[in-house]
Amino acid sequence: MKRISGSTGPNLISSARILVSLLMLSVPAMAMSQESISNDQKASAFERNVTLLGIQPATVAPAGLAFASLAWTDKRDGIKDEPDGSAALGLGIGVGDLFDLQFTANITSLENDFGDSGFFDIRASRQLGFGSVPTFLGLGVTNVGAWGDADTLEEGVSAAITAFPVVQIGGGFYPLMLTLGGGTEVADFGTEPGALAGIGIGLTEAFGTSVAYNGDNVDIGASFRIPGVDMLGFNVILSDAFNMDDRQRVVLSLNWIVDNVF
Repeated sequence: MKRISGSTGPNLISSARILVSLLMLSVPAMAMSQESISNDQKASAFERNVTLLGIQPATVAPAGLAFASLAWTDKRDGIKDEPDGSAALGLGIGVGDLFDLQFTANITSLENDFGDSGFFDIRASRQLGFGSVPTFLGLGVTNVGAWGDADTLEEGVSAAITAFPVVQIGGGFYPLMLTLGGGTEVADFGTEPGALAGIGIGLTEAFGTSVAYNGDNVDIGASFRIPGVDMLGFNVILSDAFNMDDRQRVVLSLNWIVDNVF
């Protein structure tokens, strides 16, 4: 769904700084503790459903994986008291051992004729070394070839870094997904340069949760895997969770993936 331009107040800037500061402080501490966690414990941890919703991490769909997503919100653009939907179709392609590419077609609204408004995203991702904490660098171009109502969107570029440390909580080991990034079309509801940050955690094999600053406000999300149906998943996002922009809304999405399509 499209976001409409708004203003960025001091409370939003303060929230962003706090979240980014927490991320910057947590990464070194978690990275230092990784050596004490065995490979078996890390492998077991990543069986949990680690997720990060609301922002684009540095990772992309691996080569040969196709996906589709159908989303619904109770409040169009966060300000109109009417529901709407959106959809996305994507594919991951490997470029040798250099990097992975993800191509995504986004349908921005299901209100009128399906597919009459949308744009394309192209994103690249590469793993940085092979240390104890898997870390990825991502670069992307968004709003490419926009059509319909989305034609007013400016093309933007973005970059992000995502790390996957494992932490021990009690007797269990849990994977985290930490992301810092920014882009040219992020803040002021996708019209100005801005920063992104987020933290996600996999709690069980079926459930993960996250909190992310999207450039304007905070999104809190939860991801559910459907037991016995590996190709399906379900996400819930409370966008503008603290109602800092008076745009609080619920976004539900059903996600389908299939691996080894080529």
